Amino acid sequence: METKNTDASASEPTTEQTVAQPVIDTQSESQSLPNESTHSNESTSSNGSTVQTQLTQSKPAPWGIIFTLFLLLLLTFAATAGGYYFYQQLQAQQAETAELQQTLEQKLQTVLVEPNQRIASLEQQQNQFKSSVDLTLAQTLDQQTQLEERVSIIAQRNPNHWRAEEAKYLVRLAGQKLWLEKDPSTATSLLRAADERIKSMRDPSLMPLRKALSKDIAAVATVKNTDISGTVLTLDSIIDGLEKLPLNRAETHFSADELADTEVSNSLDDWQSNLAKSWQALIDDFVIVRKRTTDAAPLLEPDQQWYLVENTRNKLLQAQLALYRQDQVNYRNSIKLARKWIFQYFDLKDQLTIDTLATLDALETLKIQTTSIERFEASNLLNQLVTYGNLMTEEAQ
Repeated sequence: METKNTDASASEPTTEQTVAQPVIDTQSESQSLPNESTHSNESTSSNGSTVQTQLTQSKPAPWGIIFTLFLLLLLTFAATAGGYYFYQQLQAQQAETAELQQTLEQKLQTVLVEPNQRIASLEQQQNQFKSSVDLTLAQTLDQQTQLEERVSIIAQRNPNHWRAEEAKYLVRLAGQKLWLEKDPSTATSLLRAADERIKSMRDPSLMPLRKALSKDIAAVATVKNTDISGTVLTLDSIIDGLEKLPLNRAETHFSADELADTEVSNSLDDWQSNLAKSWQALIDDFVIVRKRTTDAAPLLEPDQQWYLVENTRNKLLQAQLALYRQDQVNYRNSIKLARKWIFQYFDLKDQLTIDTLATLDALETLKIQTTSIERFEASNLLNQLVTYGNLMTEEAQ
């Protein structure tokens, strides 16, 4: 019985060791187990319990190894699953990034289509414009060269070229006198001098030019001459004399009856009236109440007097500017306002004030004449004569 138990107990470890440790060589274990059991039977025949206790103590614990291997398998599986999961996520993210990049490239190409087309269109237009400009410039240079050659030939052939140049200069100077200096009389004289130069050439083909000059002379002669320079000088003299004009002062003007009442007579019979007049004169030295026969003139302080003179001078300067600009309305308004201030604040009994007001009244009636002539008819014909040596017909033009 003990032998059987010993064999059974000895055989159990063999099975467990085979299951728990699959790596160990099973043949060596199976060969060692019979030897161990035979040795145990011989050595423990006297005391079976002692042998059983020793065999039980030498038995290994397989559950720890199994748990460790199971845990390692779980960790391996988890690591493999995690790596596979992260690999799938990486692949999906790369695919999404590639798709997003492709979408952005498509949108960018779509957006850049119109600007590229616009740039190409502008480049094409620029090339066309450049070609057109180059062609026009080449044609202009060619025409200029031909004209210069023709002018040089004509100038050498025509002895009256300098007379035509002089007439052209006189007409241009007449225009400056008429439109810039507002001097129609001088402009008329210059146009007549230009007509004399054309007349001295003794060329019957220049009759249209002389006819145009005669029209210009008649048109300029009808313009009334406004003496702008003289008017400006007159205003300058008034401006210079403003500081010399005396101002109005508050002066008492008594009636003749009041002055007669205060006089004392030499007659003794009038002693009562003389006494009353003397008493009244004594009272009047303390309190004076009299009626004025004239309007009270305003009193000005020194600084207000300076402002009055400066404002009047400014209005007269504005009148000069309006005169140069041929502005009739502003000219008259400035003259009227300056005259009003002089009449209101300056002494009307002074001869200088009276002369100044009379001069302003005369200047206020001045009418500025404007010319309706914008261009002389002889200008184009003179340009043709100077350039080509003769007057071109309408067909040639």
